[in-house]
Amino acid sequence: MLERIYLANPRGFCAGVKYAISYVEQVQSHSKEQIYVRKEIVHNRRVVEDMKKRGIKFINELGEAPDGATVIFSAHGVSPEVVEEAKKRSMKIGDATCPLVTRVHRKARRYKDSHQIIYIGHQGHDEAIGTMGEADMFLVESPEDVQKLIGKIDTNKPITYLMQTTLSVADTKLVVEKIAELFPSVEHPAKDDICYATTERQEAVSSMMEEIDAMLVIGADNSSNSLRLLQLAQKSKPFSFKVNSLEDLSKEYLEEKNIRTIGITAGASTPQILVDEIIHKLREFYPSVSVDLFPGSREDSMSFKLPANLLL
Repeated sequence: MLERIYLANPRGFCAGVKYAISYVEQVQSHSKEQIYVRKEIVHNRRVVEDMKKRGIKFINELGEAPDGATVIFSAHGVSPEVVEEAKKRSMKIGDATCPLVTRVHRKARRYKDSHQIIYIGHQGHDEAIGTMGEADMFLVESPEDVQKLIGKIDTNKPITYLMQTTLSVADTKLVVEKIAELFPSVEHPAKDDICYATTERQEAVSSMMEEIDAMLVIGADNSSNSLRLLQLAQKSKPFSFKVNSLEDLSKEYLEEKNIRTIGITAGASTPQILVDEIIHKLREFYPSVSVDLFPGSREDSMSFKLPANLLL
Protein backbone atom coordinates (compact mmCIF):
# COMPACT_ATOMS: atom_id res chain seq x y z
CA MET A 1 0.00 0.00 0.00
CA LEU A 2 1.27 3.45 -0.90
CA GLU A 3 2.42 5.21 2.26
CA ARG A 4 4.45 8.21 1.18
CA ILE A 5 4.68 10.61 -1.75
CA TYR A 6 7.76 12.76 -2.30
CA LEU A 7 7.48 15.71 -4.66
CA ALA A 8 10.55 16.56 -6.73
CA ASN A 9 11.50 20.20 -6.95
CA PRO A 10 11.91 21.83 -9.37
CA ARG A 11 9.24 20.13 -11.46
CA GLY A 12 6.68 21.22 -14.03
CA PHE A 13 6.66 24.49 -15.91
CA CYS A 14 10.08 25.92 -16.73
CA ALA A 15 10.81 29.56 -17.52
CA GLY A 16 10.66 28.92 -21.27
CA VAL A 17 7.19 27.36 -21.07
CA LYS A 18 5.91 30.18 -18.86
CA TYR A 19 7.37 32.64 -21.39
CA ALA A 20 5.61 30.97 -24.34
CA ILE A 21 2.23 30.75 -22.61
CA SER A 22 2.44 34.36 -21.39
CA TYR A 23 3.41 35.41 -24.91
CA VAL A 24 0.24 33.96 -26.42
CA GLU A 25 -1.93 35.37 -23.63
CA GLN A 26 -0.46 38.87 -24.08
CA VAL A 27 -0.90 38.86 -27.84
CA GLN A 28 -4.51 37.72 -27.49
CA SER A 29 -5.25 40.36 -24.86
CA HIS A 30 -4.00 43.13 -27.16
CA SER A 31 -5.61 41.91 -30.38
CA LYS A 32 -9.17 41.59 -31.60
CA GLU A 33 -8.09 39.33 -34.47
CA GLN A 34 -8.05 35.54 -34.54
CA ILE A 35 -4.75 34.25 -33.12
CA TYR A 36 -3.11 31.23 -34.76
CA VAL A 37 -0.31 29.20 -33.16
CA ARG A 38 1.87 27.05 -35.41
CA LYS A 39 2.31 23.60 -33.79
CA GLU A 40 1.63 22.95 -30.09
CA ILE A 41 2.74 26.00 -28.12
CA VAL A 42 4.33 23.51 -25.69
CA HIS A 43 4.16 19.73 -25.64
CA ASN A 44 1.21 19.31 -23.31
CA ARG A 45 -2.35 18.48 -24.34
CA ARG A 46 -3.91 20.19 -21.31
CA VAL A 47 -2.19 23.49 -22.07
CA VAL A 48 -3.22 23.32 -25.73
CA GLU A 49 -6.84 22.43 -24.93
CA ASP A 50 -7.12 25.28 -22.42
CA MET A 51 -5.91 27.73 -25.07
CA LYS A 52 -8.38 26.33 -27.61
CA LYS A 53 -11.17 27.03 -25.14
CA ARG A 54 -10.03 30.66 -25.08
CA GLY A 55 -10.31 30.91 -28.86
CA ILE A 56 -6.73 30.21 -29.95
CA LYS A 57 -6.48 28.17 -33.15
CA PHE A 58 -3.63 25.69 -33.61
CA ILE A 59 -2.28 24.86 -37.05
CA ASN A 60 0.42 22.52 -38.28
CA GLU A 61 1.45 24.61 -41.29
CA LEU A 62 1.09 28.28 -42.21
CA GLY A 63 -1.11 27.36 -45.18
CA GLU A 64 -3.91 26.64 -42.72
CA ALA A 65 -4.14 30.36 -41.82
CA PRO A 66 -5.13 33.19 -44.20
CA ASP A 67 -2.69 35.76 -45.59
CA GLY A 68 -2.16 38.62 -43.16
CA ALA A 69 -3.18 36.56 -40.13
CA THR A 70 -1.55 36.81 -36.71
CA VAL A 71 0.59 33.70 -36.24
CA ILE A 72 2.69 32.77 -33.21
CA PHE A 73 5.56 30.31 -33.41
CA SER A 74 5.76 27.75 -30.60
CA ALA A 75 8.32 27.49 -27.79
CA HIS A 76 10.35 24.98 -29.82
CA GLY A 77 11.29 27.45 -32.55
CA VAL A 78 11.07 27.33 -36.35
CA SER A 79 13.45 27.35 -39.29
CA PRO A 80 14.22 30.56 -41.25
CA GLU A 81 12.24 29.07 -44.13
CA VAL A 82 9.03 29.22 -42.06
CA VAL A 83 9.72 32.83 -41.04
CA GLU A 84 10.26 33.83 -44.66
CA GLU A 85 7.03 32.16 -45.74
CA ALA A 86 5.12 34.08 -43.07
CA LYS A 87 6.67 37.37 -44.19
CA LYS A 88 5.84 36.71 -47.84
CA ARG A 89 2.23 36.18 -46.83
CA SER A 90 2.19 39.47 -44.86
CA MET A 91 1.48 37.66 -41.61
CA LYS A 92 1.88 39.39 -38.27
CA ILE A 93 4.50 37.21 -36.57
CA GLY A 94 4.80 36.43 -32.89
CA ASP A 95 7.83 34.41 -31.80
CA ALA A 96 7.29 32.53 -28.54
CA THR A 97 10.48 30.49 -28.96
CA CYS A 98 12.17 29.74 -25.65
CA PRO A 99 15.13 32.16 -25.32
CA LEU A 100 17.44 29.20 -24.65
CA VAL A 101 16.41 27.61 -27.95
CA THR A 102 16.90 30.97 -29.67
CA ARG A 103 20.45 31.00 -28.28
CA VAL A 104 21.16 27.69 -30.07
CA HIS A 105 19.75 29.13 -33.32
CA ARG A 106 22.13 32.09 -33.01
CA LYS A 107 25.08 29.74 -32.54
CA ALA A 108 24.02 27.78 -35.62
CA ARG A 109 23.97 30.96 -37.70
CA ARG A 110 27.38 31.97 -36.34
CA TYR A 111 28.96 28.63 -37.30
CA LYS A 112 27.01 28.20 -40.53
CA ASP A 113 29.70 29.30 -42.98
CA SER A 114 32.82 28.42 -41.01
CA HIS A 115 32.22 25.01 -39.40
CA GLN A 116 30.83 21.56 -40.00
CA ILE A 117 28.10 21.22 -37.40
CA ILE A 118 27.11 18.03 -35.58
CA TYR A 119 23.65 18.36 -34.01
CA ILE A 120 22.87 16.13 -31.04
CA GLY A 121 19.10 15.75 -30.96
CA HIS A 122 16.05 13.64 -31.73
CA GLN A 123 14.98 13.08 -35.33
CA GLY A 124 11.62 14.74 -36.01
CA HIS A 125 11.39 16.76 -32.80
CA ASP A 126 10.04 20.27 -33.42
CA GLU A 127 13.08 21.89 -31.81
CA ALA A 128 15.50 19.82 -33.88
CA ILE A 129 13.65 20.65 -37.11
CA GLY A 130 13.78 24.36 -36.36
CA THR A 131 17.44 24.47 -35.36
CA MET A 132 18.61 22.30 -38.24
CA GLY A 133 16.85 24.66 -40.63
CA GLU A 134 19.46 27.30 -39.78
CA ALA A 135 22.40 25.47 -41.40
CA ASP A 136 23.57 22.18 -42.85
CA MET A 137 24.11 19.76 -39.96
CA PHE A 138 24.79 16.12 -39.20
CA LEU A 139 22.12 14.78 -36.82
CA VAL A 140 23.22 12.22 -34.21
CA GLU A 141 21.23 10.64 -31.39
CA SER A 142 23.78 8.16 -30.01
CA PRO A 143 27.49 7.27 -29.98
CA GLU A 144 26.72 4.77 -32.75
CA ASP A 145 25.42 7.60 -34.93
CA VAL A 146 28.68 9.49 -34.36
CA GLN A 147 30.61 6.44 -35.60
CA LYS A 148 28.69 6.64 -38.88
CA LEU A 149 30.02 10.16 -39.50
CA ILE A 150 33.48 8.84 -40.32
CA GLY A 151 34.05 9.57 -43.99
CA LYS A 152 31.21 12.11 -44.08
CA ILE A 153 33.01 14.80 -42.09
CA ASP A 154 36.19 16.41 -43.41
CA THR A 155 38.65 16.32 -40.50
CA ASN A 156 40.73 19.03 -42.18
CA LYS A 157 37.93 21.56 -41.71
CA PRO A 158 36.64 23.10 -38.44
CA ILE A 159 34.08 20.98 -36.58
CA THR A 160 31.76 21.87 -33.70
CA TYR A 161 28.50 20.60 -32.23
CA LEU A 162 25.17 21.88 -30.92
CA MET A 163 22.51 20.20 -28.79
CA GLN A 164 18.75 19.99 -28.42
CA THR A 165 17.97 21.70 -25.13
CA THR A 166 15.86 18.89 -23.63
CA LEU A 167 18.28 15.96 -23.83
CA SER A 168 19.44 13.58 -21.12
CA VAL A 169 22.56 15.02 -19.53
CA ALA A 170 24.16 11.59 -19.02
CA ASP A 171 23.35 10.26 -22.49
CA THR A 172 24.55 13.45 -24.18
CA LYS A 173 27.83 13.23 -22.30
CA LEU A 174 28.45 9.85 -23.95
CA VAL A 175 27.75 11.29 -27.39
CA VAL A 176 30.08 14.23 -26.81
CA GLU A 177 32.82 11.88 -25.59
CA LYS A 178 32.45 9.86 -28.80
CA ILE A 179 32.66 13.01 -30.92
CA ALA A 180 35.86 14.04 -29.12
CA GLU A 181 37.31 10.53 -29.54
CA LEU A 182 36.67 10.29 -33.29
CA PHE A 183 37.21 13.96 -34.13
CA PRO A 184 39.92 15.24 -31.76
CA SER A 185 40.01 18.62 -33.49
CA VAL A 186 36.37 19.36 -32.61
CA GLU A 187 35.78 22.77 -31.07
CA HIS A 188 33.79 22.34 -27.86
CA PRO A 189 31.28 25.12 -27.12
CA ALA A 190 32.10 27.21 -24.05
CA LYS A 191 28.76 26.02 -22.61
CA ASP A 192 26.54 23.14 -23.66
CA ASP A 193 23.02 23.77 -24.89
CA ILE A 194 20.99 21.58 -22.50
CA CYS A 195 18.80 24.06 -20.67
CA TYR A 196 19.05 24.69 -16.95
CA ALA A 197 15.49 23.38 -16.42
CA THR A 198 16.26 20.02 -18.02
CA THR A 199 19.44 19.68 -15.98
CA GLU A 200 17.87 20.70 -12.67
CA ARG A 201 14.86 18.42 -13.11
CA GLN A 202 17.11 15.48 -13.93
CA GLU A 203 19.32 16.23 -10.91
CA ALA A 204 16.22 16.40 -8.68
CA VAL A 205 15.09 12.96 -9.90
CA SER A 206 18.56 11.46 -9.42
CA SER A 207 18.75 12.72 -5.85
CA MET A 208 15.55 10.87 -4.90
CA MET A 209 16.37 7.38 -6.14
CA GLU A 210 17.59 5.91 -2.84
CA GLU A 211 14.48 7.02 -0.97
CA ILE A 212 11.71 5.80 -3.29
CA ASP A 213 10.42 2.59 -4.83
CA ALA A 214 9.41 4.23 -8.12
CA MET A 215 9.12 7.61 -9.84
CA LEU A 216 5.90 8.83 -11.38
CA VAL A 217 6.59 11.24 -14.25
CA ILE A 218 3.71 13.44 -15.39
CA GLY A 219 4.11 14.52 -18.98
CA ALA A 220 3.06 14.13 -22.60
CA ASP A 221 4.29 11.32 -24.83
CA ASN A 222 5.85 13.85 -27.24
CA SER A 223 7.59 15.77 -24.45
CA SER A 224 11.30 15.02 -24.84
CA ASN A 225 12.25 16.19 -21.37
CA SER A 226 9.48 14.10 -19.75
CA LEU A 227 10.69 10.98 -21.54
CA ARG A 228 14.27 11.70 -20.44
CA LEU A 229 13.10 11.97 -16.82
CA LEU A 230 11.38 8.59 -17.13
CA GLN A 231 14.41 6.93 -18.71
CA LEU A 232 16.65 8.36 -15.99
CA ALA A 233 14.39 7.09 -13.22
CA GLN A 234 13.98 3.63 -14.76
CA LYS A 235 17.74 3.10 -14.75
CA SER A 236 17.63 2.94 -10.94
CA LYS A 237 13.97 2.15 -10.31
CA PRO A 238 12.60 0.01 -13.17
CA PHE A 239 9.01 0.21 -11.90
CA SER A 240 8.98 3.97 -12.58
CA PHE A 241 6.25 5.02 -15.01
CA LYS A 242 4.72 8.01 -16.81
CA VAL A 243 1.16 9.30 -17.10
CA ASN A 244 -0.37 12.00 -19.30
CA SER A 245 -3.27 12.66 -16.93
CA LEU A 246 -5.07 11.16 -13.95
CA GLU A 247 -7.02 8.84 -16.30
CA ASP A 248 -3.75 6.97 -16.88
CA LEU A 249 -3.16 6.38 -13.16
CA SER A 250 -3.56 2.74 -12.10
CA LYS A 251 -4.00 1.66 -8.49
CA GLU A 252 -3.58 -1.93 -9.65
CA TYR A 253 -0.10 -1.17 -10.97
CA LEU A 254 0.98 0.42 -7.68
CA GLU A 255 -0.20 -2.61 -5.74
CA GLU A 256 1.12 -5.16 -8.21
CA LYS A 257 4.61 -3.63 -7.88
CA ASN A 258 4.22 -3.14 -4.11
CA ILE A 259 5.11 0.54 -4.35
CA ARG A 260 5.11 2.08 -0.86
CA THR A 261 7.08 5.27 -1.45
CA ILE A 262 6.73 7.10 -4.74
CA GLY A 263 8.38 10.20 -6.14
CA ILE A 264 6.48 12.58 -8.39
CA THR A 265 8.03 14.84 -10.98
CA ALA A 266 6.63 16.58 -14.04
CA GLY A 267 7.97 17.55 -17.43
CA ALA A 268 8.84 21.18 -18.09
CA SER A 269 5.60 21.70 -20.06
CA THR A 270 3.31 20.05 -17.48
CA PRO A 271 0.95 22.45 -15.64
CA GLN A 272 0.72 22.31 -11.85
CA ILE A 273 -2.99 21.53 -12.06
CA LEU A 274 -2.15 18.10 -13.52
CA VAL A 275 0.21 17.41 -10.62
CA ASP A 276 -2.51 18.47 -8.17
CA GLU A 277 -5.06 16.19 -9.85
CA ILE A 278 -2.68 13.19 -9.68
CA ILE A 279 -1.99 13.80 -5.99
CA HIS A 280 -5.72 14.14 -5.28
CA LYS A 281 -6.38 10.83 -7.05
CA LEU A 282 -3.63 9.06 -5.09
CA ARG A 283 -5.15 10.39 -1.87
CA GLU A 284 -8.49 8.96 -2.96
CA PHE A 285 -6.78 5.59 -3.44
CA TYR A 286 -4.85 5.85 -0.17
CA PRO A 287 -6.40 8.36 2.31
CA SER A 288 -3.58 8.00 4.84
CA VAL A 289 -0.72 8.65 2.37
CA SER A 290 1.64 11.49 3.32
CA VAL A 291 2.74 14.08 0.76
CA ASP A 292 5.98 15.97 1.28
CA LEU A 293 8.47 18.02 -0.70
CA PHE A 294 11.62 15.96 -1.04
CA PRO A 295 14.22 17.18 1.51
CA GLY A 296 16.87 19.46 0.06
CA SER A 297 14.77 20.52 -2.92
CA ARG A 298 15.35 23.93 -4.48
CA GLU A 299 13.07 26.32 -6.29
CA ASP A 300 13.19 27.15 -9.99
CA SER A 301 14.04 30.85 -9.90
CA MET A 302 14.79 31.70 -13.55
CA SER A 303 12.41 33.83 -15.61
CA PHE A 304 12.39 35.44 -19.05
CA LYS A 305 11.00 38.89 -19.83
CA LEU A 306 8.66 39.29 -22.78
CA PRO A 307 9.87 41.64 -25.55
CA ALA A 308 8.41 45.15 -25.74
CA ASN A 309 7.14 44.49 -29.28
CA LEU A 310 5.32 41.17 -29.41
CA LEU A 311 4.55 41.12 -33.14
CA LEU A 312 6.84 41.64 -36.15
